[in-house]
Amino acid sequence: MNNLIIREATNEDIEGIINVLKTAYLQDEAWAREALQKLLATANYTILVAELDGKIVSFIDYYVLPSVWEKWNEATINYFFVHKDYQGKGIGSRLLKEVIKRTDETGIMELHIGTEKDNKRAINLYRKHGFLKEYLLLQREKENGPQPSLLNSEAKFLC
Repeated sequence: MNNLIIREATNEDIEGIINVLKTAYLQDEAWAREALQKLLATANYTILVAELDGKIVSFIDYYVLPSVWEKWNEATINYFFVHKDYQGKGIGSRLLKEVIKRTDETGIMELHIGTEKDNKRAINLYRKHGFLKEYLLLQREKENGPQPSLLNSEAKFLC
């Protein structure tokens, strides 16, 4: 993987990111495309892509916010996907190391990442890279599922 390039994503990378998402889970391409455009324009938000032979094979993102409890900034990794054909080749580790390096260099005191509690492969990867402290993150889904208006093309972004 010597020819793996890790760099910040641009709008030109959206299709490559969408292709990675298609190998994991993607409900609505148009929604994801628009969401990625908005996210890439958001302050304190970064997407890194891993590119191999000109093809995006993985991406990770993180956002930075000030802590209201402590006198420092903290970062959270929200999305982290490796194309299914490239898993187990160290690409995820390389991306994760790059986020850790960047956040360490900018003085981020806490870096958070979450996953499903039964995703042992991801948990092992995160622990290998120093994510040892656990906390509980709960999710609430709206009763009766999403509103139909939120699933169609007329849905609007909140930001």
